[in-house]
Amino acid sequence: MRLTRIEIENFKGIGTLQSIDLKPITLLFGPNSAGKSTILQAMHYLREVIERNNPDPDQTIAGGLTDLGGFANLVHGHETDRSIHIKVRLDIGDDQGSDRLPINSGGNLQDPQFTNLPVQYIVGENTELKTYAVLQEVGIGIEVAWSDLIQGPYVAKMSVEHNGDELAVLRSPPQEGQAELIDINWQHPMLEKLVDPNDEPEDWGEGLSIALGYDPQTEDGDPFNTPLGNELYELSRQIVADAQINDLVRFRVKVNTEFGALPDLDRPLSLDLVELDKNLIRMRYAHGASLPRLSDSDELRAADELDLETYRRAGLSALLDEMVLGPVRILRDYLKSLTYIGPLREIPSRGYRPRLSPDESRWAKGLAAWDVLHDQTTGHLLESVNDWLSSDLKLKTGYKLQQTVFKQVPNTSRFHQLFQRGIDEDDLGDLHELYASLKTVKEFRLLDLNKGVLVAPSDVGVGISQMVPVVVACLMDPDGLIAIEQPELHIHPAIQVGLGDLFIEATQGRQSAVGPERSLLIETHSEHIMLRLLRRIREKTENELPPGIEGISPDDLAVIYVESGLDGVEFRLLRVDEEGEFRDRWPDGFFDERAEELF
Repeated sequence: MRLTRIEIENFKGIGTLQSIDLKPITLLFGPNSAGKSTILQAMHYLREVIERNNPDPDQTIAGGLTDLGGFANLVHGHETDRSIHIKVRLDIGDDQGSDRLPINSGGNLQDPQFTNLPVQYIVGENTELKTYAVLQEVGIGIEVAWSDLIQGPYVAKMSVEHNGDELAVLRSPPQEGQAELIDINWQHPMLEKLVDPNDEPEDWGEGLSIALGYDPQTEDGDPFNTPLGNELYELSRQIVADAQINDLVRFRVKVNTEFGALPDLDRPLSLDLVELDKNLIRMRYAHGASLPRLSDSDELRAADELDLETYRRAGLSALLDEMVLGPVRILRDYLKSLTYIGPLREIPSRGYRPRLSPDESRWAKGLAAWDVLHDQTTGHLLESVNDWLSSDLKLKTGYKLQQTVFKQVPNTSRFHQLFQRGIDEDDLGDLHELYASLKTVKEFRLLDLNKGVLVAPSDVGVGISQMVPVVVACLMDPDGLIAIEQPELHIHPAIQVGLGDLFIEATQGRQSAVGPERSLLIETHSEHIMLRLLRRIREKTENELPPGIEGISPDDLAVIYVESGLDGVEFRLLRVDEEGEFRDRWPDGFFDERAEELF
């Protein structure tokens, strides 16, 4: 699973809609204050909205220096009559059958609650009615608007895409209990009616369409010619035949939310559905079709035909919950895997002690990396980190991390007091027990490989302390998105090029079969990192990679130039070919300094 696209509009310096396609390694270049950090802040804001339903955040889950200042500070131009739009897409890959998408995995195919919903999402495209996973990509968009009524922002809309096509929209005014599911894409391939070639053609609702003024000959995507449309019409209290042009029907289904368009993701999607008349159920099966057999193991027992209605309601609710909220839950899970490393990492103090409770906000200032190293139990991470720090073929910093373990002897302890007064033979039997009771303390030092001495992180150059969080994040488990600002800070150019190889190994050598893939979103000014990545593309193409070195292809790298335009911040993709050369010209003035100084 990987984040593949982000679209932003009316957020901070970004006015008109800007979008970028993300790759395993995405580099953000541009002048100072051009808006590179805005992309990372948009990710933090999206997480605040999705995870905490907080459209007005200041301090964020990411911690560090990330103080967004609330909606009024974030909306473009501080113009509260604008709405912030953020949309992302996730390639879920082999994770279609996750716990978030149980129906899509095919595990519920035989459940009687889906009898009336033979759509492609459930059964795939196999005419033998054998299911397979069909959902490969999800998209989620939010619109946050300001309300004078509540004197604050709220989620006005949330849209959901499946495989690149919009599926439906949730919208709400700034009032409680007014959210609606609208703009259902009846022509979406996943909502198409499954047609068994052995069955007679079935007229799902032509008479109903004509009665309500819906002309399937002139209107695209007639809901009454779809199984889902029929179920919604029969079961929803809020389906409305709007008196619009030609009196056409517009489906609007009421959805229960606490406030705004974002439902509680920890609860099933709650639709306002009606109890059907018993005669309507009999009419559907009036031509000899038998009622679905209800399993004895099901929670709901079939007392009479009306129990079928309960199953229809359950099937419709379960399907819409998964199709609409399943992608949003997947996004929430993905954003929780985000590791954000800010531009100013703290140097661990002398005698630094890790936090006992995990705190992801400490990644922003780099201290969480030292916490992870202290908490590791196998030593594999430390070995990998030291290999990168010390190897001549990698970063070659001249240092290794070494964990020292020692006992603390408080002045008030009996152990200390025995030595203070002098030990006699009667004390020897107690010493071993007293020693074992002393608190063990672990501390990381840096081993200077040239001098062979141990020094504290605060005793060496700032660059090492800035680099360690980047190295640890790239090598640790679990995988996920890593967002880094200025990884090259205080680092010599010779080491900066090595970071390019570290980024390649982090994304190419650690692919996950399921769950989030390791990907990098990096704001940088480092020409050296970029040049190393371009070199590895060229060497891979020419089959000239050095032994033990991994290469990448142009499809693994995105270079985005961020600049200020007339309408705000603009993103420009600079394409790279298989020779490691740019197919697009760099904007004037960027990286021109080298040519000016040399020539």
